[in-house]
Amino acid sequence: RRLGDHIHENRHSTRYEDEMFAIKYFQKGTAHITFKRPELVDKLNGIIARHYPGALAAR
Repeated sequence: RRLGDHIHENRHSTRYEDEMFAIKYFQKGTAHITFKRPELVDKLNGIIARHYPGALAAR
């Protein structure tokens, strides 16, 4: 929700940042997300693994 509000209020911006992550977004609808908290990466990887088994490399 905060990202959507930011994009709406800052139409010329291509970046959003808060305490959890930084996002650089592009006109074609893609984005690069940099997580600031390692536990968020672990949680996201768990979600991806549940929905798309085999999509992540095994460690």
